[in-house]
Amino acid sequence: MHRYLAKINKLKTTVCRWCYLSVLTLVCAITGVEAQPNTAAYPEKAIRIVVPFVAGGGGDFIARAWADKLSETLKQPVIIDNRGGGNTVVGTDIVAKAAPDGYTLLLVSPSIATNPTLLPNLPYKTPEDFTPVGSVITYAMGLGARATLEAKSLQDMLSYARQHPGKLAMATSGEGSATDMAAELFKAATGADILIVPYKGAGQGVLDVASGHVDLLFTGMSQLKPHLDSGRIKLLATSGRNRLKSAPTIPTIAEQGVADFEAIVWWGILAPAGTPDAIIQKLNAALAKSLSHPDVTQRLAVIDGEVRLSSSKEFEIFLNDEIHKWGKLLKSSTQQ
Repeated sequence: MHRYLAKINKLKTTVCRWCYLSVLTLVCAITGVEAQPNTAAYPEKAIRIVVPFVAGGGGDFIARAWADKLSETLKQPVIIDNRGGGNTVVGTDIVAKAAPDGYTLLLVSPSIATNPTLLPNLPYKTPEDFTPVGSVITYAMGLGARATLEAKSLQDMLSYARQHPGKLAMATSGEGSATDMAAELFKAATGADILIVPYKGAGQGVLDVASGHVDLLFTGMSQLKPHLDSGRIKLLATSGRNRLKSAPTIPTIAEQGVADFEAIVWWGILAPAGTPDAIIQKLNAALAKSLSHPDVTQRLAVIDGEVRLSSSKEFEIFLNDEIHKWGKLLKSSTQQ
């Protein structure tokens, strides 16, 4: 008898729970409110970071520099998912349409801020379709020149550019990329008539400068170093506010007469819009712990990278400022 009563009570409990969930689902459907994930238990499974660049590139290196430490901190696997294509649009769109549960994240660089101007028919809205988690790292670039260019300094190069308008060509790693924006900013700041040549990635551009087919480029020091060591590229300046630790004898562009010039590469993490704030805060705290690990600092030193973790709100403000700044510059450059 007791056995049957226990079964009946269990059945009643199950039916009540089913009724509760059914009513809750109906209420959510009527009001348009979505059921929220269990933020207290987050994370309960693997986290995917979509890198909207091909494997082996700069974005891939940045993500993998700290992914293992993030995995240790969150006690769940962190999977790097390279989805290059469409000037980062392919990978970005995947995250824009993902569930806002903290299990799909996006690694972003300046292209997230330039694409709204360059590509007005994007399949997502920036920044509306994303929730900022935080910035991650920044690094300055080197301004390299082919070894045979008759210029020993930045001012020599600018003098040549003014005497031979349109004769110098500068490679970039793609339209709207950080190196492309550095080139546009350099042209605007100096008034130099330099032809900008966008490539599909930095690799071929660096090789063409090293081979003497293109005159100049902005890119990370890790990509320049082999060609600096071989003497096929010379370093005219660096693009940050301060000199690089890897090239302490090379003056910055600002030091060489281009007042207040600064062009840096920045990287950050976004989540789909609607991701609960509790999850965003957990991710931000985990990033802070992961990025402070000595192993990560050592890996980032290869590219002169500096950890620049911000809060979600700070990154939101920064991203909006970047969209406005580069949008204004891009529109101005197309009107000239």
